[in-house]
Amino acid sequence: MKLIDSIKFNEGFRARVYKDSLGKDTIGYGFLVSALEDDELNLNGGFIEPMSEEVADKILNLKLEKLKDSVYRLLPWLRSKPKNIQDAIIEMAYQLGTPKMMTFKNTLNFIKQGDYEQAKANLKSSLWYKQTPRRVENLINKLHKGVKNGE
Repeated sequence: MKLIDSIKFNEGFRARVYKDSLGKDTIGYGFLVSALEDDELNLNGGFIEPMSEEVADKILNLKLEKLKDSVYRLLPWLRSKPKNIQDAIIEMAYQLGTPKMMTFKNTLNFIKQGDYEQAKANLKSSLWYKQTPRRVENLINKLHKGVKNGE
């Protein structure tokens, strides 16, 4: 599954503001209202809601461009990994935010070294796994593909 499709599947779409699992105002494909930037809001005429799927798609594409730049800047070694591994880390950053993703130092180091089994074990023991097990299992499955591909 493509990165964008995976995010859409995991986040779902909402045209109106709702509270996420942490009680934060959210819209579209899991966009935190407080984190929407002017260039993103301009795609919706400067308004937060309602938001059509078409506009949410445009915002998601823009957010992913920015996120990828940020993740590759923080983890330059990631570019050398298979696409599914890159997508898994980018989706992790999408859900958690890059600062929180960077707190997974051991997991990221295991991925950097190609030790996906240990990275998967770390992820399964995390609070993040307890909070969103299905989502983390999807990420673990992407790491498993890295193992299968001989990475």
